[in-house]
Amino acid sequence: MIGFLHPWMLAGLLAAAVPILVHLLARRQPPTVVFPAVRYLQSTTREHRNRLKLQHWLLLLLRTLLIIALVLAAAGPTLPMRGVPGHAPTALVVVLDNSPSSAAVLGGVRQLDRLRSAARRALARATPNDALWLLTADGVPRRGDAATLGRLVDSLAPAPRRLDLGRALALAGEVLSAEARPGEVLLLSDLQQTAVSGAELRVPVVVGRPEAPAPANRGVARLAPGAQPWSTDGGRVGVAVAGDSGASAPVTVRIGSRPPKQLLVSPGGSATTTLSGAGAGWWTVSAELDADEFRLDDRRVAAVRVAPVARVRWDPADRHVSTAAEVLEGNGRLARGGELTLGALGAGPSVVMPPADPAELGALNRALARRGVAWSYGAPVSAPEASDSGALLGRVRVQRRVALQAGASSSGRTGVLATVGGAPWIVRSGEVVLLGSRLDPAWTDLPVSAGFMPFMDVLLNRVARGEVVVVEGTPGDPVPLPDLVTAVRRDGREWRAEGGELFRPTETGVYFLVAGRDTVGAVAVNPDPRESALARAEPAELRRLWPTARLAPLAEAGELAFGAAARGDLRGPLLWGAFLLGLAEVGVASVAGRRRAA
Repeated sequence: MIGFLHPWMLAGLLAAAVPILVHLLARRQPPTVVFPAVRYLQSTTREHRNRLKLQHWLLLLLRTLLIIALVLAAAGPTLPMRGVPGHAPTALVVVLDNSPSSAAVLGGVRQLDRLRSAARRALARATPNDALWLLTADGVPRRGDAATLGRLVDSLAPAPRRLDLGRALALAGEVLSAEARPGEVLLLSDLQQTAVSGAELRVPVVVGRPEAPAPANRGVARLAPGAQPWSTDGGRVGVAVAGDSGASAPVTVRIGSRPPKQLLVSPGGSATTTLSGAGAGWWTVSAELDADEFRLDDRRVAAVRVAPVARVRWDPADRHVSTAAEVLEGNGRLARGGELTLGALGAGPSVVMPPADPAELGALNRALARRGVAWSYGAPVSAPEASDSGALLGRVRVQRRVALQAGASSSGRTGVLATVGGAPWIVRSGEVVLLGSRLDPAWTDLPVSAGFMPFMDVLLNRVARGEVVVVEGTPGDPVPLPDLVTAVRRDGREWRAEGGELFRPTETGVYFLVAGRDTVGAVAVNPDPRESALARAEPAELRRLWPTARLAPLAEAGELAFGAAARGDLRGPLLWGAFLLGLAEVGVASVAGRRRAA
């Protein structure tokens, strides 16, 4: 159905009656009396007058059509059709996927360079009446004119952040939902299979699809430094390689700048090695492959804390605690000594369990208050529940526990390390860690579970000593910060932070978590391992996930922009028609004038 951008201009069609009125008025002539002497002249000029009459009617038609064409062009007609020069004012979101996989090189050209060329061709077709947005891997829709967005496209580089294409299309649809103009989306991507997901498309979508197959690739998918802290003797590192290349490749693993070790790993496989010790402190461990067509996944980093193992004192009469401590001692994960007290409140760092006799709770709470601990023990709880899965502990059954109560100086959230039914079960305050249950099968299933030994290792060597967290993250994804963190540092840069908030790293590398003057943890940020699989989604899969989208070769997608809304702008053809009508009117009027003069 035809539409008009400025329908009020159609009132100008009344002007089309002007040439008709002028013609009719011009035909009114006074009566004449024909004398016999002029009859001869009339008969000789009758044929000439017929030609003049035809020219007058032709001029009337041309002038009327000229006025109609000009008025219609001013009204801005649009028609549901393609192939018409120009287009109606349109709202367009260009989704340009500059996620890590766009850095892959094919035929000597980066995939991102091909995507940018298609985006520039689309923006070159924009008019000042269009509303334009650019959405990239950072997930922020940016609005601007064609020149501004063109400069932004030219400046784009492969981003470390992964882009989910289904979510990107949904976000583009939300951007267009507030627009009165017809809207459409142009998706320019390498269509990596692992990045394609379903989306409900409510606006026309054109998908630019690379026709050449993706290059074979391999990348470091995982770097696991094992239990921490490492002793000064060193530790074991596990490396996994992902990708679709069948050939094995050497992986170089090192800690800091110390001499490296090499492993031979096939895509889909893994290997481990032992790195020699380093001095006490925080270190960066890296694993690196030889360069291939996709460089961004060839290196992966991890954070390692090197420190002497905890020197622990425990009660040999506590059977389960004593057995766990002796196993850790035999594995070199702790030593006997007075640095840390396990099971009771000592003079220094302590892991405290509730006493077996409830009558002793009052004395223990008074001792905790004298130490300045912000938590205390409350009433016994006998209702069996499961612990809530978290970073320190998974789900285990708890039969008995003693409620942990926050003091007046605590918010009730600071220092909570594990919960049962949403209530604090393991908390930390200063150098003291409080357990809500005794490490005994009558209280909890933890001592007889497979996770007991790793839990005790982390509890004694990291949590009780103040080293809180060593986690992994990906660029752009939130990482929860422990309560006591005050800043995040990396390569001389610092971001102020509050414990408990979310930190979003923007680049790959190791970020150190600082509490006051102490480094209490680290976040190792690496590309999403799914980026290593460069295989493209097949057209059948794309049509299943996005049934209404139009698939086109990437080289042609830019030319299809502003056509998915399927409304052609007729102003250009009408103005050209008016120009030709004007030329014809001038020609006919000139011929008629010369004949009248003759």
